[in-house]
Amino acid sequence: RGGGEGAAGMEGKGAVAAGLVGFLGMGLDRVRLLPLPEKLSAKALRSHVRGHGSREARERWWRWTLFLWVVGWTLICLQIFHYFDSGAVEKRRESLASMCDERARMLQDQFNVSMNHLQALAILVNTFHHSLNPSAITQATFARYAERTAFERPLTSGVAYAVRVTHAERDQFERQQGWSIKKMYSSPNSQGPGDAAVAEIRGPADEYAPVIFAQDAYKNVISFDMLSGADDRENIIRARESGKGVLTAPFQLLNGRLGVILTYSVYKSEPPADARLQERVQAAIGYLGGIFDIEALVDKLLHQLAGKQSIMVNVYDTTNDKPISMYGSDDTGSGMFHNSTLNFGDPSRRHEMHCRFMQKPPLPWLAITYSLGAYVIALLIGHIFYATVHRIAKVEDDLQIMKKLKKCAEAADVAKSQFLATVSHEIRTPMNGVLGMLQMLMDTDLDTTQQDYVRTAQASGKALVSLINEVLDQAKIESGKLELEAVPFDLRLVCDDILSLFCGKAQEKGLELAVYVSDQVPQTLIGDPGRMRQIITNLMGNSIKVR
Repeated sequence: RGGGEGAAGMEGKGAVAAGLVGFLGMGLDRVRLLPLPEKLSAKALRSHVRGHGSREARERWWRWTLFLWVVGWTLICLQIFHYFDSGAVEKRRESLASMCDERARMLQDQFNVSMNHLQALAILVNTFHHSLNPSAITQATFARYAERTAFERPLTSGVAYAVRVTHAERDQFERQQGWSIKKMYSSPNSQGPGDAAVAEIRGPADEYAPVIFAQDAYKNVISFDMLSGADDRENIIRARESGKGVLTAPFQLLNGRLGVILTYSVYKSEPPADARLQERVQAAIGYLGGIFDIEALVDKLLHQLAGKQSIMVNVYDTTNDKPISMYGSDDTGSGMFHNSTLNFGDPSRRHEMHCRFMQKPPLPWLAITYSLGAYVIALLIGHIFYATVHRIAKVEDDLQIMKKLKKCAEAADVAKSQFLATVSHEIRTPMNGVLGMLQMLMDTDLDTTQQDYVRTAQASGKALVSLINEVLDQAKIESGKLELEAVPFDLRLVCDDILSLFCGKAQEKGLELAVYVSDQVPQTLIGDPGRMRQIITNLMGNSIKVR
């Protein structure tokens, strides 16, 4: 009987498996008819999530935000660069202005020193030539004195003295000097006595200003009438009318360089400050002129600052509309320059010094470093911000995907529960009929073999019904619809029934089974005896299997 039960059990399990396969096929066909969501892959779910347009809108918005961030910081960094570059340019401009003003001030101071010494020489000529009779000054004396005191006039290249001679005094003057007064005829391209053509004066003249004393370098101008030259005549007239030193326009000297002549009027007696113009003219007895070689004196000045020579200097006479270059290259170039005003004591003439740097300005490394550093930091912050937002958006999308998957899983779980409930009910109904017919068949006259077959079929059917009940219970548990009975039952009887089920298996393994229920447990309990029996049965079965 034990072997028959084992064979019956195996056959019963095979029948159960075959039945489940058949009913699963039927159940799957039915499941396809249920309104379940279609199976979605991760890519399909992402596409489904993006289909709403929310992520695309966010990404467009963040791209525009990042673009505006980059553009905004680009403009800010350009402003930073402009700020520091402007500061560097302003410092460079201040440095140029300081050096140019320093050179202009030194040139002006040295010119003023030369002017003062020319005034002193004029006083000396007046004292020892006009006030003494006979004169204590000769050409040799004047030339030697001028050479010995040249260091006191560092900007002059020569001095000369012309005396005032009226037309009536001309003959007597020429006899005393032993030479005739000569007139200066300037050529079209010349403005100075070096290029003059000499001729005897013919015709009447109001007055003359012949040179009687001159430094050795300019002895050739002795006997020339300074009033016969246009520029010299204007210079002499303005000097005796103003009583101050006056300058000529730049002209070419004998050495080929540009120069100017500073003229002082020598008076018989110093006229008062409120003297009239005619009184000043009548009091004039001579004219002292100092020749200034502008190029030489500026070169000499800049040579003193050789250690600081980093700028290009140009000196201009700006009296007329078209400035006259007195020193420097005609190629002024472009870029930063500074204009310093020069005051040489003659209010009727204006002079300026223009200065430029010789080297090109260095690269503004400070501005480049600060602006580039700020730009790199801004880009890194933008990248971090964009990566963070992109990560947040991805997490949100993954969350949406997980929600979709959760819904699909819940729907699949509901479909499974519905499938299990449907299959269980549909299998249990015919199985109850089969078991009933087998029980009726056992009540008939059957031989031993037939009864064994019927018992095997009945055991398989009960096992299948038990399996179906377990599946149905599992489905109810997952769907949360499991209902427990609340009926009176005797726990001791339930345990005895369970013990009788495992007596055979326990004897096979040499185990002794016993039930002990405490006296404190009531005789009758309220609960679900079937679930209690199922729990204790599972525990007992597992324990015996382990043994």
